[in-house]
Amino acid sequence: MGIKADIAEAGEASINEKSSRLGRSVAAHGLAFENATVGIGHISMTGHWQYANGALARILGYSVAELAELTCQEMTHPDELPEDADRVLKLLAGDLKHYAIDKRLRRSDGSYVWTRKTLVVKHKENGYPEYLIAVIEDIDQRKQSEAENAFLIQELAHRSRNLLSVISSLTSLLAPTCQSVEEFQERLLDRLHAISGSNNLLLTGGREGAPLSALVHGQLEAFLGGDRSLVVYDGPALTVNARAAHSLGMALYELASNALKYGAFSHPGGRIEIKWAKEGSGSDAAFRFVWREFPAKAITPPSRIGFGASVLESVAPMGVGGRATRLFNEDGFVWTLEAPLASIQVPA
Repeated sequence: MGIKADIAEAGEASINEKSSRLGRSVAAHGLAFENATVGIGHISMTGHWQYANGALARILGYSVAELAELTCQEMTHPDELPEDADRVLKLLAGDLKHYAIDKRLRRSDGSYVWTRKTLVVKHKENGYPEYLIAVIEDIDQRKQSEAENAFLIQELAHRSRNLLSVISSLTSLLAPTCQSVEEFQERLLDRLHAISGSNNLLLTGGREGAPLSALVHGQLEAFLGGDRSLVVYDGPALTVNARAAHSLGMALYELASNALKYGAFSHPGGRIEIKWAKEGSGSDAAFRFVWREFPAKAITPPSRIGFGASVLESVAPMGVGGRATRLFNEDGFVWTLEAPLASIQVPA
């Protein structure tokens, strides 16, 4: 009896030790789960979030309790839903061991966040799927950077295509005013170097921000040829942030190149007025920027909307959370940009 009791006692101790180790393992797993820097969740066979860690809740802007009431499908952007659903079916059928996809998920405020979702299946002992384990990484900033880089490439390609007509307009304007070939070459090269400088500004984005007056002058220098009487500036001292410098720089280049080809710079006697102002105060403070051309000859409005027009009407204003208008009238042309001052100005 003593031997049997010892064996039973030893067996019970072994079971208790194994249970204790299992408990510690589960606790450690739970601790890692909750403190992971990426979102981790369990998705039921109906698509509901069975479990979610704090990181997943933060990425999506919901509480863990709110996520439990939602399905992954209803949070998925409609454009990504078909491909995502097809891969889930292949995963459940055993055709895939796991899969990863870049997809947009709807946040609690209605906006979409780009994520990298990796899915694997957790199976029951009988081999049937029990639930899906999802690892969700926030890649929204990376996607925004990729989109910005893609646009920069498109903008530089546009400028390259535009360069021939810009040079043609420059030579037509410069040639009659030069006394020698040497003078013509020198003045043309100065203009081309200035254009190159504006392209460099596009690529660097004015990373540290810049005084608005310096930004305007830097973008227009290539088109003025030293004759600053062609442009009148008026506005308060204002240091713009990097994003605003980028957006305004693109718009100014587009406006100046169009003025050279078709507008106030295309014939002697034209002029341009550029005015900016701060309006209102506090959280309602706004920024207003007006480019007004007075050409020597009437400007014919373009017959189609090209890439340059999209820069002025959509891309540049969107970059600063504002809106812009283009207006052709009897006097010439006016471009107006309005935006929240907070999205333009470097904080004091």
